[in-house]
Amino acid sequence: MRSQEVERRKDLRFPQVLEIEVNPVPPFDSTEGPEKPIVGRAQNMSRGGLCFLSQRPVSPSSLLRCEMRAADVPVPIPTLLLVRWTKKPNLRGKNYLSGLQFLL
Repeated sequence: MRSQEVERRKDLRFPQVLEIEVNPVPPFDSTEGPEKPIVGRAQNMSRGGLCFLSQRPVSPSSLLRCEMRAADVPVPIPTLLLVRWTKKPNLRGKNYLSGLQFLL
């Protein structure tokens, strides 16, 4: 982190490797069909949210229906998330990082 940047995190982050599938929730008055799910994984998680690694970007401020899969757990864990930010950390890479906030 650069010395000028201010840490805005409220909660500690814990490294995680969880498979995650997110589905953008369309606006209420949308006439378009649902988008394809975006599959990725969590890099870390806190009480307030998680860092999502994927090969497709998610739009900032979008609402996501999410299913997380933990090792040795036979059912997915559903939750609702808000996209706070998305960035491509490496211009040559294929991956995107997104900060997702838990709403439930």
